[in-house]
Amino acid sequence: MDAQTEKMRGFFDRCAGGWDVSRRGDPRKIAALVTLAGVRKGSRVLDIACGTGVLFPEILSRDPALLLGVDLSGRMIEKARSKFHDPRLRLAALDFFNVRESGFDTAFLFCAYPHFPDKARLCEQMAAVLKPGGRMMVAHDMGRGAVNRCHGGEAVGRLSWALRPVREEAARFSGRFRIDMAADTGEIYFFSGVKKQQST
Repeated sequence: MDAQTEKMRGFFDRCAGGWDVSRRGDPRKIAALVTLAGVRKGSRVLDIACGTGVLFPEILSRDPALLLGVDLSGRMIEKARSKFHDPRLRLAALDFFNVRESGFDTAFLFCAYPHFPDKARLCEQMAAVLKPGGRMMVAHDMGRGAVNRCHGGEAVGRLSWALRPVREEAARFSGRFRIDMAADTGEIYFFSGVKKQQST
């Protein structure tokens, strides 16, 4: 684990205890995002940087075959494990770039995108874990300005990178994904697309 990744892991380990008090997702927006992502009965879903599981109730309500939650922070995973007991859910304290499982129908990255500095590498790894035609969703349940203010403090700022306008961020993924949905308003920020078939 490189020094930057280790700093990131340590930061979120320290935050895990109070995370559910300080950061609560908006249930209506989460439901809308899960609906837009097309999660349905029997889906295989990956929640990247899942934290303590803010997306889990909504995703599990759609009856997936598997929900895999991965997070760099072991403390976040411990907290999630204490809250959820569902045979469809599997949790792993793991760097997303070390995930080798593939064939997922949907991959979510919710409220964590600013903590991934290498967007090209992120795009490639998201494509690697998804099946052809699988959908990725990068999303925040608040607007870009609010996200950037949250990540502008001294401690967090060293471990996160500001969101750019959604068209610019989505363009970084257009080589591997057909981007078909995006929003950049004062209330929500997301982009989503399906994995392209590789040409032969």
